[in-house]
Amino acid sequence: MNNYFVFMPGGGHEVERAFPQHHRLAEDSLWAVAGNDSTCADVCERLGIGSGRPGVVSRMDEYYGHYDRALWQKLDAWSTQQ
Repeated sequence: MNNYFVFMPGGGHEVERAFPQHHRLAEDSLWAVAGNDSTCADVCERLGIGSGRPGVVSRMDEYYGHYDRALWQKLDAWSTQQ
């Protein structure tokens, strides 16, 4: 399973529908998600980014920092899933 950051202003409902494994980082605009998508372009396509909808997707190959415990627990769990 791959982890991604998704910045998609106003895209909360689309993100929640498309990625059951998600964690909201900022009110309806920044998300951490997990999926079997191979590339950032695949995630963009799934969310409709680029088809008249703005957004940015970045794959997390490594992460480090300080944030709420729930995010770290989810990232750790997602990283171990196949």
